Amino acid sequence: MAKLVHNVQKKQHKERSQTSDRARFGLLEKKKDYKLRANDHHKKQAALKILKQKAAQYNPDEYYHAMTKKRTDDHGILVRDRGNENLSTGQMKLLKSQDVNYVRTMRLNESQKADRLRKSLDFQAQGKHVVFVDSDKARDSFDAAKFFNTDESLLERRENRLKVSQLETNEKLLRQDLDAEERAELEKEKLRRFKLLKERMTREKELREVEQKLELSRELMKNGSKKKLVDDDGNVVFKWKNERKR
Repeated sequence: MAKLVHNVQKKQHKERSQTSDRARFGLLEKKKDYKLRANDHHKKQAALKILKQKAAQYNPDEYYHAMTKKRTDDHGILVRDRGNENLSTGQMKLLKSQDVNYVRTMRLNESQKADRLRKSLDFQAQGKHVVFVDSDKARDSFDAAKFFNTDESLLERRENRLKVSQLETNEKLLRQDLDAEERAELEKEKLRRFKLLKERMTREKELREVEQKLELSRELMKNGSKKKLVDDDGNVVFKWKNERKR
């Protein structure tokens, strides 16, 4: 007799989620998550068991043909060869010269970018414009815009401060009264460019130091009697013996 099955929609039983008071513990682990974690744990335990058996059955007097080509360090750890070929002194000099040329090219590139960025930024003068008056009364009634014969928006500019007659002849220069939002955007962009300039100058300095070290290592590979010296600041320098060249 066939089994009777009610052809109705059954209630979907969803898995319980993590409660709000235990949210700090993360997601609630389900059975599928536990199975993955358990299988991974058992796999690691089996691998450790095999390794322990091999270590217990290891014979230190056993010989392998690979022992003639392999070596170990002071702690008995196997040291593998990367397969690199030993290069001659001439080949090493050539490689180091190519490295120096690459670093020099990158340094000059950073230097040129920093110079262009430095020229594009508007560096203001550090000095102050001092005006002397005869009395305290003249100081209190002093009008800077009238004295310099310029617009009030240009009083903060010590350099390139245009006069009223020059401003009237050029309408484009009258657009100095920017609103607060535009000034904030300009200051933000200017700050970003200053940070970029600082990064490029730091990068150039680092590349210069790397270039000097590569040049020194290449010079040390050359023939000639040399002496290692250390100055008062702790910097290491090398001094070569003067030899007469034929």
